[in-house]
Amino acid sequence: MSKKAYDLIYHAYLTQCIENLNLPDWILKFIKVIISKWKIDISVGPEKIMSKKIDRGILQGDSLSPLLFVLCMDPLSRKLNEKYTKVTIKTDAESHATNHLLFIDDLKLLAEDGQTLEEMTEEVKKFMNNIGLEINKEKSATNDPCCEDTATLLEGIGVYKYLGIIEDSRGIPTSKSFEEVQTKLIARVERLCRTRLNARNLFQAINQHAISL
Repeated sequence: MSKKAYDLIYHAYLTQCIENLNLPDWILKFIKVIISKWKIDISVGPEKIMSKKIDRGILQGDSLSPLLFVLCMDPLSRKLNEKYTKVTIKTDAESHATNHLLFIDDLKLLAEDGQTLEEMTEEVKKFMNNIGLEINKEKSATNDPCCEDTATLLEGIGVYKYLGIIEDSRGIPTSKSFEEVQTKLIARVERLCRTRLNARNLFQAINQHAISL
């Protein structure tokens, strides 16, 4: 969805998001100090050739970074839920109502008509511009011409990838995607079975490793 999302978020906005959580003072101060000390050192052998302070974006490589990014995107999710009509998605057993799916920096907008979809897209663009992000048109797709200036228009048998799953223009995973997941799942289970784990540990490994594919 976004171009180099982790690298572009304004620190002022990131700090504001953290302050709005009403965290204990010591946690808030701890995170602010961490942010202020973010830097990159580049070395060749024992010699440091460059040191660069991170003035924008979220430094990656630890468990805190994804959480900070999610906190930055949460206001967008709340705004979309509050402002726009939700679409009912039916499954075999139940139904769910939502107008978007958001995972880290991957966002999918859902609307009943083109006008609503266009308004939601403009809302997203405005939000992202305010926090330092930009939509990556090459990695975005739409099935409605109203958004083809922002994303690639899918026509006919056009497909795109969302969270690693190939979907068609209706947002339905292709049969090839199911086959690939099945193949990888079976391969993981077979590898685990060859480890000679006892029954309890084997089932735990299957649940945590194989099924989490």
